[in-house]
Amino acid sequence: MIIEELRQRIILKTGLSNITPRDCHYISMDIYESLNRNISVTTLKRVFGFAKSKYLPSKYTIAILNDYVDQPVSISISSIPESEHIRSFILPPETSSFQLSDDIGLHPQIMVLDALDVLLKKNQESSPLIIAGKCLGMVYFKDLIRFLTSEDKMNGTLYHKFNFSLQSAINLLQTGNVGAML
Repeated sequence: MIIEELRQRIILKTGLSNITPRDCHYISMDIYESLNRNISVTTLKRVFGFAKSKYLPSKYTIAILNDYVDQPVSISISSIPESEHIRSFILPPETSSFQLSDDIGLHPQIMVLDALDVLLKKNQESSPLIIAGKCLGMVYFKDLIRFLTSEDKMNGTLYHKFNFSLQSAINLLQTGNVGAML
């Protein structure tokens, strides 16, 4: 994995729009808490270009960062608080922030049911939304569960919700119109 792609995947994993030197401290702590391995704040600053370095990151650093971004997460449906804000988002194609390989993420037009299947099989909490190599946003497992479990005034709507595209589901979640969608 090239260093730039690794940087972008760390940004996606942390949910930050971009990394600042201050964020490197929090990323270092998160790596230690999740992997029980250390990467210094200065090393992370070098990876993100905040500290000068003559050399590329070591194989050890790259291995830990790869493990960090590929780390399985525990997904608990019962731990989704109603008050938590929606983290999933999708931007217009012209505002794409960076390039990623299409096989890293999901297409915004994939069905909610298929997206849940992919996230569960890969044991991922979230996935970037990608069209033709352009990252346009993120979708979070918890947001999809909230979309499916939201109250509707009509009976039997769960089947229909499974067949919504990610883009439609995220748009409805962002506008707060999940209950009025059908």
